[in-house]
Amino acid sequence: MTDSARSRKLRYVTVDMVPLRSLVLALFLASGILAGYAVALRCTPGTADELRRFLDGFPAGAISPESALRTLLCYFRSSVLAFLMGFASIGVVGLPLLMAAQGFVLSFSMVSFAAALGREGFAALLALFALRVLFVLPGTFMTATAALDKARLLFALSIGTGKRAAPVLYGARYWYRFAVTCVCLGIGSGLELWLTPLLLARLI
Repeated sequence: MTDSARSRKLRYVTVDMVPLRSLVLALFLASGILAGYAVALRCTPGTADELRRFLDGFPAGAISPESALRTLLCYFRSSVLAFLMGFASIGVVGLPLLMAAQGFVLSFSMVSFAAALGREGFAALLALFALRVLFVLPGTFMTATAALDKARLLFALSIGTGKRAAPVLYGARYWYRFAVTCVCLGIGSGLELWLTPLLLARLI
């Protein structure tokens, strides 16, 4: 294999392994995280006191319907929105903004709670957010990556640059990825409802 052929193969593998849509979504996610961090640093002492009171009264008993609904909403809302945006051309704009919003909310919440808890509350901060970072962010990112590809094709058709004879197909792979994401999010939300109150009751 010649050097030029090897170079072309390397470029192809690199682009195939890291699609442009993934890089765009990752960039918006990172910008949202940085924006959330910057805004949270301006958090007033009164806000930190409110967060501290919330943690002191965090329920450690039975799971209530309200807490279960809030947790499920927190875990599923971004992935469901990302999945639905794959069926509309507006997703080419909405999906990057969704990733930025997801990063902002998570970063702002973590930094605000860190300010309320102080250095001694690092373990409690992990108990509050570790599961969400492990489940919600990857789930949203995986769903948004697949949805952005579909939305891009729809957008190309809507402006007349796509092949109108070749409709956008939502095959089994698209639905299967979303189904796997939902299963993982369900596991994560169940763990949070069961494990997080127990951990916080010991740490706070």
